[in-house]
Amino acid sequence: MRLLSLGLGKKGCRIAGLLGRSGERINDINLFKCYAIHRELPFLSGIELPESNKFTAWLDDDEAARSVINTIFSRNEFFEASLLITELMDDYGFNFALRLGDELMSLSEDPVMVLAILPYLEAGSNYEEIRRRLKLLTDSSHFLILFEDREGLERMVLSSLNMMALVGEIDLKKKIAGEVVIDTSDVFNSLMKKGLSAIGYSSTEIKKSFFDKLAFWREDEPAKRKSDRMLKLMKRAIDENLSARCDLDTAKSVLVLFEGDPEFITMDGMFSCLKLVNQRFSRIELRYGDYPVPGSKVLKTMILFSGMTGFKY
Repeated sequence: MRLLSLGLGKKGCRIAGLLGRSGERINDINLFKCYAIHRELPFLSGIELPESNKFTAWLDDDEAARSVINTIFSRNEFFEASLLITELMDDYGFNFALRLGDELMSLSEDPVMVLAILPYLEAGSNYEEIRRRLKLLTDSSHFLILFEDREGLERMVLSSLNMMALVGEIDLKKKIAGEVVIDTSDVFNSLMKKGLSAIGYSSTEIKKSFFDKLAFWREDEPAKRKSDRMLKLMKRAIDENLSARCDLDTAKSVLVLFEGDPEFITMDGMFSCLKLVNQRFSRIELRYGDYPVPGSKVLKTMILFSGMTGFKY
């Protein structure tokens, strides 16, 4: 999935720079078309993007948002959706996201997503203002994905978005398909216009001992061990590494993804994970699939919850 990724405000710009530098590449093409937008030129100069992909814009300029979009569209780059990245309580980034979202929705039929970085949620948080701003962002976009601002934020954003962007992409070098092939429409159909979305992510490195490497005559790893590993990863993604502490019990849609060497992704393991999700979140719309990476030593999982109505901390 090719994403027009617009970083707004300081944190949004930094994440756009990170995606431009470390975003997934397929057939030598970066899946993230990254731009940074801020009012401070000295700050923009430190963002690792081409100078032509940086824009200075001011909130008091009513034409700034349309000017930025027209410039980007004139380059005729291919993308399947737009992703606006902003810190929710950054007045500049938040307000410019509203304007850009409105412009993109009026000029294109492609989905507009907002990645909103929440302040760390705690008892003293200004929930009234948070909800007000989230409502406005919902009105100016198709989908809203939340990340809490806490340790490891950038790593979490990069890891989960890289997995999501790989959906629907074909690596000409792999010549192999997953157990359950999914495409970009599955992602968009999993995201819901009304409600909040959050991502759970987990990964593990699969190490073989020296003797395992030598003993090539041994049978493959037992299927149950592979299944248990996948289930453990899924539980960790849900319970320990959610991008924002939303109320999962209110979710209406879920997308389950696995990425790694096909040797370690099994249908038994997938069905065990789906059974877990169905048991914990009844009456939920469920989609799933996998993305094979032959030879990878890392097994990853991502679960996208959507349609949620509140927080739970």
